[in-house]
Amino acid sequence: MTTMGWIFVGILSFTGIYFITQLVRDILWNRKLNVFHKSVGSAITKAPVLFWVKRSYGAVIAGLFVLTTVFSGVFQEPYTLNDRTLLNAKPVGNLATMQSLIEDSQQGYWNDGFFRGDILAPEAMEDATANAGDDSNSVERDYIDTNVQVEGVQEGDIVKTDGYHIYYASRYYNSLRVLSVDDFGMVTVEAEIDMGNLYTDQIYITDTQLIVIGYVYEMIPYVYEDGKDYYGWAYTSFSGAVYIYNRETLELEYSLETDGNFYEHRLINNALFLIANKSIYGDDLRPVFEEREGDVTETTTLDYRDIYYFEDIPVYGMTVFTGINLTDYTMSSEAFLGYVSEIYANTEALYTAFNYTDYTPEDDEVTDSFWYQSKVQIMKFNLDTEHATIHYAGQQVLPGYVGDQYWMDEHEGFFRVVTSSWNPIVNQLFILEEDNDTDTLNLVGSITEDLGKVNETVKTVRFNGDLGYVVTFEQQDPLYTIDLSDPTEPTILSAIEEPGYSTYLHVWNDAGDQLIGFGFSADEQGFVTGLKISAYDTALTEPLATYQLNSEDSLGIWSYSYSEAAYNPKAMMISPDHGIIAFPVMTWRSMQISPLEWDYSYISQYLVFYIDFTAENPEDIISDPVVINHAENSWYAGIDRGVYINHVVYTLSYTGMVSYDLENKVVLQTIDFSIPEFNE
Repeated sequence: MTTMGWIFVGILSFTGIYFITQLVRDILWNRKLNVFHKSVGSAITKAPVLFWVKRSYGAVIAGLFVLTTVFSGVFQEPYTLNDRTLLNAKPVGNLATMQSLIEDSQQGYWNDGFFRGDILAPEAMEDATANAGDDSNSVERDYIDTNVQVEGVQEGDIVKTDGYHIYYASRYYNSLRVLSVDDFGMVTVEAEIDMGNLYTDQIYITDTQLIVIGYVYEMIPYVYEDGKDYYGWAYTSFSGAVYIYNRETLELEYSLETDGNFYEHRLINNALFLIANKSIYGDDLRPVFEEREGDVTETTTLDYRDIYYFEDIPVYGMTVFTGINLTDYTMSSEAFLGYVSEIYANTEALYTAFNYTDYTPEDDEVTDSFWYQSKVQIMKFNLDTEHATIHYAGQQVLPGYVGDQYWMDEHEGFFRVVTSSWNPIVNQLFILEEDNDTDTLNLVGSITEDLGKVNETVKTVRFNGDLGYVVTFEQQDPLYTIDLSDPTEPTILSAIEEPGYSTYLHVWNDAGDQLIGFGFSADEQGFVTGLKISAYDTALTEPLATYQLNSEDSLGIWSYSYSEAAYNPKAMMISPDHGIIAFPVMTWRSMQISPLEWDYSYISQYLVFYIDFTAENPEDIISDPVVINHAENSWYAGIDRGVYINHVVYTLSYTGMVSYDLENKVVLQTIDFSIPEFNE
């Protein structure tokens, strides 16, 4: 109980003691009076019942106030976590509280086994392990790494390289290929790891480790009450999994499986941070972890005291935050009721955004209608990368929703986030700062007007130090530049307009006034007409240059171009230092070969563009692309990624690899991958 609570209860207690003392005094005097009357032979007059009720009334009322104050928790000492007073988050504590929170929340809201891989190529793996340690003695190679948001914070992807090896985890088959690149740029398939029942999502590499993140699935037959399985139906049970291999031997060193799905993760130095979504159904709602290192297996369960909730945040599930120290494989976790939609992380902090819809009943007994509002909960966690621990710091709820991780950023302790909302459409920018004493992120600045024209929603955002860039779109694409140097007064500086919109922005120079945008072109009515690349100078009102990927070629053959890079920036290979932007394009091409007959084909290409902002002619800022083709197919076989090593681009799909020498402008090598056969 707080000091104020003790003072209040003390005053009430003294008041109650006073009334009780008076009542006892009256009783004693009344008895003495009766004895006196009896001794002198006088008639004994009894005090009426109402007199005693009035005398005891004050004591009863004071006692009730004391009990109510103590049990209500009004003056209860607030919870603390990490030396911070919790005004928002509260520990769940036990199963009964958890079940009550889930039931209450869902009434009012609605939401917008262990494996060791088999090596299929043991002879090749022996050669790989014999030469794996030689990389440190080789000449350092020039390569372009995964496109990430923050320098020093690695993001998982399906392809990773160190310049000497390429690790490729195909989405379509549960296998991981290890490719070796020699000094002449030639590739050898060293090993192919069959991942068994592990569905591979993304991978990381360190100097000594290969980290595979995904989930293990298990089919559990559904058995009816009579014990028969009539239709062969089964449930699919998923367990989030992290497998860590030794890169030299490709042997499994450590694994972690849990009853949640790893939604997001980041690798910072030797600390792996994982965010998992866990279901809130079943008898025991606590997260369970199974760790295996060598021959030792340990199963642990997160305590309810390490699970927290927020009174006004809907409970659709549980989010589990886990840190793994890759040096000694120690693990720590804490959890919160609620989901995570997007995350942003730098080397010191991690922020989460949870988009949800708040339904408020309207005061209308006839229609019984609801008014809804988009909201987003922002949570901050401080990171200890040395010990791989993550600590909750604070939260704030803002109007609107956050579209992706690039809508968020932290600079010099200030968190900047752009939100967009519907009904009506409103785009806003907020700047938050961590409170030193409580778990609150305080609002210090905002832009709540003029960020986008009427009916324009946010398409992409990018932050760069004291500058921010926001693209909104309905029919034209305004690209706003925002001055964030004063966090309390962010100011819109300028806007560039063009048909279409960008889905990704990349800052091209240190000054931040040169940008490359990747996205879609559009006609005057706002209908998308194809992919485009634009080069911007933020001092101007229109793009410096735009390259349009046409939908019809010179022969009149129509095609539709699609690229994963339009929604996943990691599919893009981009480097201002190399002056390169490259991405895969999948084309569905149709050609009419007779009045009633059309021929369809799938063409997978990888396009490499050179960017030169110093070009005298604006048309030369974006070059014509270098086109790397994979074999045309009658089925989908799209290029997943491209990797740049020493002027050679290695393009990868589940069917094979094609490398291209950018200096000599020739295809260097083509390799067909073995594809597993499925038994029908």
